[in-house]
Amino acid sequence: MGSRQYRNALAAASLVVIVGACSGDDNSVTPGTSVAPTTSTTSNRPDDGVLSLGVFLPITGPGAPLGVPMIEAIEDAVALINAAGGVIGEPVILTVVDEGTDTGFAELLAAGVDAIIGPASSVVALSQLDATVQPGSTVVTCSPTATALALDDFPDNGYFFRTVASDSLQMAAIARRAERTGVSTISIGYLDDPYGRGLASALADEVIARDRLTMIQQIGFDGDDQDLTDTADALLDGSPGVVVVVGDADDGSRLLAALDEATAGTDPPQIIVNDSIRGARQTIQSLTPVFREHITGVATMAQSITADGPEGFFTAQATDCVNLIALAAVQAESDSPSKIQANMASASVGGRACSTFADCAERIEQGLQIDFSGASGQLDLSTTTGDVIRAWFEAFTFDVDGGDVQAEEAQFEVS
Repeated sequence: MGSRQYRNALAAASLVVIVGACSGDDNSVTPGTSVAPTTSTTSNRPDDGVLSLGVFLPITGPGAPLGVPMIEAIEDAVALINAAGGVIGEPVILTVVDEGTDTGFAELLAAGVDAIIGPASSVVALSQLDATVQPGSTVVTCSPTATALALDDFPDNGYFFRTVASDSLQMAAIARRAERTGVSTISIGYLDDPYGRGLASALADEVIARDRLTMIQQIGFDGDDQDLTDTADALLDGSPGVVVVVGDADDGSRLLAALDEATAGTDPPQIIVNDSIRGARQTIQSLTPVFREHITGVATMAQSITADGPEGFFTAQATDCVNLIALAAVQAESDSPSKIQANMASASVGGRACSTFADCAERIEQGLQIDFSGASGQLDLSTTTGDVIRAWFEAFTFDVDGGDVQAEEAQFEVS
């Protein structure tokens, strides 16, 4: 992957995915691994025998290039579910609301939906999720794109799920990539704001947990500081084998430029960056060739990993939300949100492997426990956080024009 389409989609949806995740006072939380069904809040939603799904994704505004294909994929997934007999013998009902509105969650709750796919934006999730997870109005909510660390331990009463990897898991993927370089020492440079501090803390925990890596230092930098020479020099002190730069496209790339200048005439260390920096094409293009060749990025796989999965970015995660909710309802023999919630994790792990709604539903009808694996990969959900505890990532490098291209061993799974 790593095409111009990817950059354009994420640039157009920056408020939805990248900037949207950069909000809140994030703290690293290690995803749990327990999978036994559990529930802490009972929904007052009636069990009327019809599964009603709401979609809360961007149709207008900067997020539309990302949201519209996801909505189309969701509609296709619902059509396949209904063609296979629906849920509990009834067709699934779908209601779509634009995430660009301030009343989207309220509209869906008023419509009586049992579960919601969305929102795309972490900012929207953090600011509006209370409406869907409080007693009396509780419905299952599943986001395909909201990655913020602050959502790891959001007080959601166990009703918020994600089919996209949390940023905490992306930090585990970066640590794994650093380990695979074969070097043993690492420094971390990060944008010193709540979001950057949360990522750096999560990454440091992952590094410390690996015997083959030794942390030299973590250094935060101010986004308003126009001269990052001192930061670059401090990161290079002790000659680390890997320097990880965690930041957004603007500030993270400025630190890359400072590191390039600080290592002029020498063999630079390996440089690993997070996915947001892939948008800094102009700055990446201006780096010296030898330094640019030492940069590798790590990003969540945004496209289907299965050959027959939906096309588009994060459409796999969106359809996985739909199928998992529907299968949890089949397994519960109910459209009650509290019963769906109690079966989300157990439908995702520990049973007979299946990858389509029809196949999985048939196994459930046979009295079998299922282990749903979707278009985005193996979906093992944690009952502690509602997040996937394993996910696929891709590694990328940069060409002379600053564009990102697949690295060797481009796709890898982290748990």
